[in-house]
Amino acid sequence: MVSDAMATASRLATDHPAAVLPCPVCAATVKGANLDRHLGKVHSGQRPVRSSAMRSWRGPERLIARPLVIVPLLAVVASLVWQEVSGTVEDVFILGAAGALGVGLIICGLVVYGAPLFRGRLSVNGDGFVLSHTLGLRRRQLSRVDRVEAGSAYLVRSSGSNAEGIGGTTSEEQAGSFLKLRNGRRHITVRCKHSTGFRKTWTGWEQAGRSRRWHITLDPADFVALQYTLSDLGLLALRPR
Repeated sequence: MVSDAMATASRLATDHPAAVLPCPVCAATVKGANLDRHLGKVHSGQRPVRSSAMRSWRGPERLIARPLVIVPLLAVVASLVWQEVSGTVEDVFILGAAGALGVGLIICGLVVYGAPLFRGRLSVNGDGFVLSHTLGLRRRQLSRVDRVEAGSAYLVRSSGSNAEGIGGTTSEEQAGSFLKLRNGRRHITVRCKHSTGFRKTWTGWEQAGRSRRWHITLDPADFVALQYTLSDLGLLALRPR
């Protein structure tokens, strides 16, 4: 089955042969007139397998980071309150809750720094989007998208501290690019480790500042499929040539 991304790419390539657009399979930028030749030569027999006809994409998500800390912390507080009310001291509960908090902090740090431990799902819902996260228990929803912002993503790395944790330095590390889908003040931020030529391909978006906050990371082919979906929704247009 031809994916929506492939169909949209083929249509845009036909309508705008001089424009540059991203390949829906590998995310490389090619001229519209050369897209069919590129697909036949480089991707013969291939189709984008992750971008389904339902326009739903999975990737590592970060919204689970907060519950990883808050839930064990509440367990510690509940243990302290219980012991205060009951007048009994049960060290095993305190130690267990504190241990869970420590594990939660470690996993939270890994999630924030990009470890793909938990996967969310970004799906099209009418004119909007839904991000399913936190083991599928929670949803972040936009009923529609009124504007798209794009910017550079980065991570903050710490290094060089001694055994006492003194003297460390922090540095910013380039971490790809992001699209922020907005509906008023609500938003879903989607990051990709690669830019996929977004800025030289599309118009209709607004420039955003650099950010180290995003909700979900998609691989390049899915990031491109998202761009073609935004084009179908009338939010992006190919940059004229």
